[in-house]
Amino acid sequence: MAEDLSPIVVGVDGSPSASGAMRWAAADATRRGRPLRLVHAVEPWACDIPFYPAPLMTESIENAGRTILERAIEQVHEWCPDLLATAELVADPPAAALRRQARGAYEVVVGHRGLGGFTGLLLGSVGLHTAGYADGTVVVVRGGDRAEQGEVVAGIDLSKHSETALDHAFDAAAVRAARLRVVYAWCPPEGQYAVLEVGELAEIAVRTVREVLEPWKARYPQVEVAHDTVRGHPVKELVHASVGADLVVVAARGHSNARLGSVSHGLIHHADCPVAVVRPRE
Repeated sequence: MAEDLSPIVVGVDGSPSASGAMRWAAADATRRGRPLRLVHAVEPWACDIPFYPAPLMTESIENAGRTILERAIEQVHEWCPDLLATAELVADPPAAALRRQARGAYEVVVGHRGLGGFTGLLLGSVGLHTAGYADGTVVVVRGGDRAEQGEVVAGIDLSKHSETALDHAFDAAAVRAARLRVVYAWCPPEGQYAVLEVGELAEIAVRTVREVLEPWKARYPQVEVAHDTVRGHPVKELVHASVGADLVVVAARGHSNARLGSVSHGLIHHADCPVAVVRPRE
């Protein structure tokens, strides 16, 4: 079987946030031995707005995009001289461009907000669309420059979707030689559904998480694993865990049928480190 060398794709637009995403993506591509593809999206103005662009406007925008990509490639080679990196200028709305790129990528990396082609991520216009609809893994880089913490956090809810998060999280911890902390946050049922004591529910939760992790620990014996089973809201607990983490990994959705669950949505906005939102490829 041929080795999978699908690239890591990063959206760039010349903003500080995109620069942070590029640095993160370059480091991840280097540690994984994968090529890096830098993508800049040029909005197809003539098709999207009810007037014709001024003469040479499209050419000027494309030239600006090429300049952004040239500078981005130079930066990447300064950080990682031996990394195979390519640049691609695409004429697409940014969200559509990233979603299309995701189909053949190992993962797609974006900054938490941007300029021009990738603006509004914090508010959800592009980044949330990408995390919500792109196949595979989307990493939203938050937290700025910070020292390595030596820990990856995985948030699980014991639904079938947790398997995708654990798969990526164990692999991420292995390639970083980092500890993996698995967090399961739960809230006891109330009213007529409260048939068990809280203490008994807590014991069941701890036992269930241990059982879920056993096959993964056997598959990744080199990864040190800790697990926290806590009574609380998942977003609050995972944001707290993100302070000491290099990466937080969650499934795109849990028990909800929404394309992007409330937990992944909350983490994209509030985590203190990069967040990987993982969806099975369709």
